[in-house]
Amino acid sequence: MKVLSIAVVCALLTAGVRAQDQFSKARDLYTAASYEEALALLTNLHGEKADQYQAFCLFALGRTSEATSVAEHLISADPLLVLDGDASPRIAAMFADARKRLLPSLVRDQYRSARAAMERKDFAAAEPQLVQVRKLLDRAAALGITDETLGDLGVLVDGFLDLARASKAAAAKAETPAAAGEGQRVAQAAPAAEAAKPRAPRIFDSTASDVVAPVPVRQDVPPIPRELFKVAGASANAGILEVVIDERGAVEKAIIRESVLPMYDSLLVAATRSWRYLPAMRQGTPVKYVKVIAVNVKGDSQSSR
Repeated sequence: MKVLSIAVVCALLTAGVRAQDQFSKARDLYTAASYEEALALLTNLHGEKADQYQAFCLFALGRTSEATSVAEHLISADPLLVLDGDASPRIAAMFADARKRLLPSLVRDQYRSARAAMERKDFAAAEPQLVQVRKLLDRAAALGITDETLGDLGVLVDGFLDLARASKAAAAKAETPAAAGEGQRVAQAAPAAEAAKPRAPRIFDSTASDVVAPVPVRQDVPPIPRELFKVAGASANAGILEVVIDERGAVEKAIIRESVLPMYDSLLVAATRSWRYLPAMRQGTPVKYVKVIAVNVKGDSQSSR
Protein backbone atom coordinates (compact mmCIF):
# COMPACT_ATOMS: atom_id res chain seq x y z
CA MET A 1 0.00 0.00 0.00
CA LYS A 2 2.83 2.38 0.89
CA VAL A 3 4.56 1.65 -2.43
CA LEU A 4 1.29 2.34 -4.27
CA SER A 5 0.86 5.68 -2.47
CA ILE A 6 4.38 6.74 -3.41
CA ALA A 7 3.71 5.77 -7.02
CA VAL A 8 0.50 7.84 -7.08
CA VAL A 9 2.29 10.90 -5.66
CA CYS A 10 5.09 10.55 -8.20
CA ALA A 11 2.54 10.24 -11.02
CA LEU A 12 0.76 13.40 -9.87
CA LEU A 13 4.02 15.34 -9.63
CA THR A 14 5.02 14.17 -13.08
CA ALA A 15 1.64 15.20 -14.49
CA GLY A 16 1.98 18.64 -12.87
CA VAL A 17 5.43 19.17 -14.34
CA ARG A 18 4.22 18.01 -17.76
CA ALA A 19 1.26 20.42 -17.61
CA GLN A 20 3.56 23.30 -16.66
CA ASP A 21 5.84 22.46 -19.57
CA GLN A 22 2.85 22.37 -21.93
CA PHE A 23 1.64 25.73 -20.64
CA SER A 24 5.09 27.30 -21.04
CA LYS A 25 5.26 25.99 -24.61
CA ALA A 26 1.76 27.31 -25.36
CA ARG A 27 2.69 30.70 -23.94
CA ASP A 28 5.80 30.85 -26.11
CA LEU A 29 3.72 29.96 -29.17
CA TYR A 30 1.25 32.72 -28.32
CA THR A 31 3.97 35.36 -27.99
CA ALA A 32 5.35 34.13 -31.33
CA ALA A 33 1.88 34.71 -32.88
CA SER A 34 1.35 30.96 -33.48
CA TYR A 35 -2.19 31.21 -32.12
CA GLU A 36 -3.65 28.03 -33.63
CA GLU A 37 -0.84 25.85 -32.27
CA ALA A 38 -0.98 27.53 -28.86
CA LEU A 39 -4.74 27.04 -28.70
CA ALA A 40 -4.41 23.34 -29.53
CA LEU A 41 -2.12 22.87 -26.52
CA LEU A 42 -4.22 25.03 -24.18
CA THR A 43 -7.44 23.13 -24.94
CA ASN A 44 -6.11 20.17 -22.95
CA LEU A 45 -4.93 22.27 -19.99
CA HIS A 46 -6.88 23.53 -17.00
CA GLY A 47 -6.48 26.45 -14.66
CA GLU A 48 -6.88 30.21 -14.63
CA LYS A 49 -3.67 30.99 -16.53
CA ALA A 50 -4.37 28.42 -19.24
CA ASP A 51 -7.93 29.76 -19.64
CA GLN A 52 -6.62 33.33 -19.90
CA TYR A 53 -4.30 32.38 -22.74
CA GLN A 54 -7.07 30.42 -24.40
CA ALA A 55 -9.11 33.65 -24.43
CA PHE A 56 -6.08 35.56 -25.75
CA CYS A 57 -5.64 33.10 -28.62
CA LEU A 58 -9.34 33.06 -29.52
CA PHE A 59 -9.40 36.86 -29.59
CA ALA A 60 -6.26 37.03 -31.74
CA LEU A 61 -7.85 34.56 -34.18
CA GLY A 62 -10.94 36.74 -34.50
CA ARG A 63 -13.16 34.32 -32.58
CA THR A 64 -14.39 37.17 -30.39
CA SER A 65 -17.60 35.64 -29.08
CA GLU A 66 -15.74 32.53 -27.89
CA ALA A 67 -13.04 34.68 -26.29
CA THR A 68 -15.70 36.75 -24.54
CA SER A 69 -17.36 33.58 -23.23
CA VAL A 70 -14.07 32.41 -21.70
CA ALA A 71 -13.49 35.89 -20.23
CA GLU A 72 -16.94 35.88 -18.61
CA HIS A 73 -16.29 32.44 -17.16
CA LEU A 74 -13.01 33.62 -15.64
CA ILE A 75 -14.50 36.81 -14.19
CA SER A 76 -17.47 34.93 -12.73
CA ALA A 77 -15.01 32.66 -10.92
CA ASP A 78 -12.75 35.54 -9.85
CA PRO A 79 -14.30 39.04 -10.19
CA LEU A 80 -10.97 40.64 -9.21
CA LEU A 81 -9.03 38.66 -11.82
CA VAL A 82 -5.67 40.19 -12.78
CA LEU A 83 -4.69 39.58 -16.40
CA ASP A 84 -1.28 38.24 -17.36
CA GLY A 85 1.13 40.83 -18.73
CA ASP A 86 0.88 39.36 -22.26
CA ALA A 87 -2.67 40.71 -22.64
CA SER A 88 -2.83 43.39 -25.33
CA PRO A 89 -4.78 46.63 -24.71
CA ARG A 90 -7.63 45.35 -26.91
CA ILE A 91 -7.82 42.10 -24.93
CA ALA A 92 -7.72 44.06 -21.67
CA ALA A 93 -10.59 46.19 -22.98
CA MET A 94 -12.60 43.05 -23.78
CA PHE A 95 -12.12 41.76 -20.22
CA ALA A 96 -13.00 45.20 -18.82
CA ASP A 97 -16.26 45.25 -20.80
CA ALA A 98 -17.11 41.75 -19.56
CA ARG A 99 -16.37 42.80 -15.99
CA LYS A 100 -18.64 45.85 -16.33
CA ARG A 101 -21.50 43.64 -17.47
CA LEU A 102 -21.04 41.03 -14.76
CA LEU A 103 -19.97 42.99 -11.68
CA PRO A 104 -23.38 44.33 -10.58
CA SER A 105 -24.92 40.84 -10.40
CA LEU A 106 -21.75 39.36 -8.87
CA VAL A 107 -21.77 42.05 -6.18
CA ARG A 108 -25.40 41.35 -5.34
CA ASP A 109 -24.82 37.59 -5.17
CA GLN A 110 -21.86 38.01 -2.83
CA TYR A 111 -23.79 40.53 -0.74
CA ARG A 112 -26.76 38.17 -0.36
CA SER A 113 -24.43 35.48 0.96
CA ALA A 114 -22.85 37.91 3.43
CA ARG A 115 -26.24 39.20 4.54
CA ALA A 116 -27.43 35.65 5.22
CA ALA A 117 -24.40 35.14 7.48
CA MET A 118 -25.19 38.41 9.27
CA GLU A 119 -28.79 37.33 9.84
CA ARG A 120 -27.48 34.09 11.38
CA LYS A 121 -25.22 36.25 13.58
CA ASP A 122 -22.27 34.38 12.08
CA PHE A 123 -20.06 37.46 12.06
CA ALA A 124 -16.80 35.54 11.59
CA ALA A 125 -18.08 34.12 8.30
CA ALA A 126 -19.70 37.38 7.21
CA GLU A 127 -16.67 39.65 7.65
CA PRO A 128 -14.43 38.24 4.83
CA GLN A 129 -17.44 38.13 2.51
CA LEU A 130 -18.24 41.76 3.28
CA VAL A 131 -14.61 42.73 2.71
CA GLN A 132 -14.82 41.03 -0.70
CA VAL A 133 -18.04 42.90 -1.53
CA ARG A 134 -16.37 46.20 -0.59
CA LYS A 135 -13.46 45.38 -2.94
CA LEU A 136 -15.92 44.57 -5.73
CA LEU A 137 -17.78 47.84 -5.13
CA ASP A 138 -14.49 49.74 -5.29
CA ARG A 139 -13.62 48.01 -8.56
CA ALA A 140 -17.09 48.85 -9.94
CA ALA A 141 -16.57 52.50 -9.03
CA ALA A 142 -13.13 52.48 -10.69
CA LEU A 143 -14.71 51.10 -13.88
CA GLY A 144 -17.33 53.86 -13.83
CA ILE A 145 -20.27 51.50 -13.36
CA THR A 146 -23.33 53.65 -12.63
CA ASP A 147 -25.87 51.65 -10.68
CA GLU A 148 -27.87 53.32 -7.90
CA THR A 149 -28.43 50.05 -6.06
CA LEU A 150 -24.66 49.55 -5.75
CA GLY A 151 -24.43 52.83 -3.87
CA ASP A 152 -27.09 51.62 -1.42
CA LEU A 153 -25.23 48.34 -1.02
CA GLY A 154 -22.08 50.28 -0.19
CA VAL A 155 -23.82 51.90 2.78
CA LEU A 156 -25.12 48.53 3.96
CA VAL A 157 -21.78 46.79 3.55
CA ASP A 158 -19.94 49.45 5.55
CA GLY A 159 -22.54 49.26 8.32
CA PHE A 160 -22.46 45.47 8.42
CA LEU A 161 -18.65 45.46 8.45
CA ASP A 162 -18.61 47.76 11.47
CA LEU A 163 -21.12 45.52 13.24
CA ALA A 164 -19.24 42.30 12.38
CA ARG A 165 -15.92 43.70 13.55
CA ALA A 166 -17.40 45.14 16.73
CA SER A 167 -19.04 41.79 17.50
CA LYS A 168 -15.77 39.91 16.91
CA ALA A 169 -13.91 42.35 19.13
CA ALA A 170 -16.51 41.97 21.88
CA ALA A 171 -16.28 38.18 21.66
CA ALA A 172 -12.49 38.29 21.82
CA LYS A 173 -12.61 40.58 24.84
CA ALA A 174 -15.03 38.25 26.61
CA GLU A 175 -12.65 35.33 26.03
CA THR A 176 -9.71 37.17 27.59
CA PRO A 177 -10.73 38.58 30.99
CA ALA A 178 -7.16 39.78 31.46
CA ALA A 179 -7.86 42.41 28.84
CA ALA A 180 -10.12 44.22 31.30
CA GLY A 181 -7.31 44.58 33.81
CA GLU A 182 -5.00 45.85 31.09
CA GLY A 183 -7.64 48.38 30.09
CA GLN A 184 -7.81 49.67 33.67
CA ARG A 185 -4.02 50.12 33.79
CA VAL A 186 -4.12 52.05 30.52
CA ALA A 187 -6.97 54.21 31.83
CA GLN A 188 -4.99 54.99 34.99
CA ALA A 189 -1.93 55.92 32.97
CA ALA A 190 -3.90 58.15 30.60
CA PRO A 191 -4.30 61.20 32.92
CA ALA A 192 -0.53 61.39 33.50
CA ALA A 193 0.14 61.13 29.77
CA GLU A 194 -2.42 63.83 29.05
CA ALA A 195 -0.84 66.13 31.61
CA ALA A 196 2.52 65.81 29.86
CA LYS A 197 1.11 66.89 26.49
CA PRO A 198 1.21 70.50 25.27
CA ARG A 199 -1.95 72.36 26.15
CA ALA A 200 -4.55 72.04 23.37
CA PRO A 201 -6.36 75.06 21.91
CA ARG A 202 -9.50 76.06 23.77
CA ILE A 203 -12.74 74.63 22.43
CA PHE A 204 -15.82 76.87 22.64
CA ASP A 205 -19.50 75.97 22.68
CA SER A 206 -22.91 77.64 22.76
CA THR A 207 -22.28 79.04 26.24
CA ALA A 208 -19.57 81.40 24.91
CA SER A 209 -21.39 84.70 24.34
CA ASP A 210 -18.49 86.27 22.40
CA VAL A 211 -18.27 83.45 19.84
CA VAL A 212 -20.24 83.29 16.59
CA ALA A 213 -21.31 79.67 16.08
CA PRO A 214 -20.21 77.78 12.93
CA VAL A 215 -22.59 77.87 9.97
CA PRO A 216 -23.28 74.59 8.10
CA VAL A 217 -22.14 74.51 4.48
CA ARG A 218 -22.59 70.76 4.04
CA GLN A 219 -24.22 68.68 6.77
CA ASP A 220 -25.91 65.80 4.98
CA VAL A 221 -27.27 63.06 7.21
CA PRO A 222 -27.07 59.64 5.47
CA PRO A 223 -30.31 57.66 5.02
CA ILE A 224 -30.91 54.60 7.16
CA PRO A 225 -31.09 51.52 4.91
CA ARG A 226 -34.17 49.48 5.73
CA GLU A 227 -32.15 46.27 5.84
CA LEU A 228 -30.27 47.56 8.88
CA PHE A 229 -33.51 47.37 10.82
CA LYS A 230 -34.00 43.77 9.71
CA VAL A 231 -30.54 42.65 10.80
CA ALA A 232 -30.40 44.75 13.96
CA GLY A 233 -33.92 43.79 14.99
CA ALA A 234 -34.39 47.19 16.59
CA SER A 235 -36.15 50.53 16.13
CA ALA A 236 -34.45 53.83 15.44
CA ASN A 237 -34.56 56.63 17.99
CA ALA A 238 -33.99 60.36 17.95
CA GLY A 239 -30.26 60.68 18.51
CA ILE A 240 -27.73 63.23 19.66
CA LEU A 241 -24.46 63.75 17.80
CA GLU A 242 -21.64 65.93 19.10
CA VAL A 243 -19.03 67.24 16.66
CA VAL A 244 -15.87 69.26 17.20
CA ILE A 245 -15.40 71.70 14.30
CA ASP A 246 -11.87 72.96 13.79
CA GLU A 247 -10.64 76.40 12.73
CA ARG A 248 -10.98 75.45 9.04
CA GLY A 249 -14.60 74.36 9.32
CA ALA A 250 -13.91 70.62 9.13
CA VAL A 251 -15.16 68.05 11.65
CA GLU A 252 -12.24 67.01 13.83
CA LYS A 253 -14.15 64.58 16.03
CA ALA A 254 -17.65 63.13 16.15
CA ILE A 255 -19.22 61.38 19.14
CA ILE A 256 -22.63 59.74 19.45
CA ARG A 257 -24.15 60.96 22.72
CA GLU A 258 -27.51 59.26 22.20
CA SER A 259 -27.74 56.38 19.73
CA VAL A 260 -30.05 56.49 16.75
CA LEU A 261 -29.50 52.81 15.88
CA PRO A 262 -26.26 51.02 16.83
CA MET A 263 -25.55 49.81 13.31
CA TYR A 264 -26.40 53.21 11.85
CA ASP A 265 -24.36 55.28 14.32
CA SER A 266 -21.07 54.37 12.65
CA LEU A 267 -22.43 55.45 9.26
CA LEU A 268 -23.49 58.76 10.74
CA VAL A 269 -20.05 59.33 12.29
CA ALA A 270 -18.37 58.39 8.99
CA ALA A 271 -20.56 60.91 7.13
CA THR A 272 -19.26 63.75 9.31
CA ARG A 273 -15.85 63.45 7.63
CA SER A 274 -17.27 65.22 4.58
CA TRP A 275 -19.23 67.86 6.50
CA ARG A 276 -18.05 71.44 6.14
CA TYR A 277 -18.85 74.67 8.01
CA LEU A 278 -17.97 78.31 8.09
CA PRO A 279 -15.82 78.09 11.26
CA ALA A 280 -16.79 79.63 14.57
CA MET A 281 -15.36 83.12 15.05
CA ARG A 282 -14.15 84.89 18.18
CA GLN A 283 -13.02 88.47 17.82
CA GLY A 284 -12.38 87.93 14.13
CA THR A 285 -10.33 84.76 14.64
CA PRO A 286 -11.47 81.20 13.73
CA VAL A 287 -11.73 78.95 16.80
CA LYS A 288 -12.62 75.37 17.58
CA TYR A 289 -16.22 74.77 18.50
CA VAL A 290 -18.22 71.84 19.83
CA LYS A 291 -21.66 71.61 18.26
CA VAL A 292 -24.51 69.40 19.44
CA ILE A 293 -26.77 68.09 16.68
CA ALA A 294 -30.14 66.43 17.14
CA VAL A 295 -30.77 63.67 14.58
CA ASN A 296 -34.44 62.81 14.11
CA VAL A 297 -35.63 59.76 12.21
CA LYS A 298 -39.13 59.63 10.77
CA GLY A 299 -39.84 56.66 8.56
CA ASP A 300 -37.32 56.68 5.69
CA SER A 301 -36.21 60.29 6.16
CA GLN A 302 -33.65 61.86 8.44
CA SER A 303 -33.12 65.40 9.61
CA SER A 304 -30.57 67.23 11.70
CA ARG A 305 -30.42 70.55 13.40
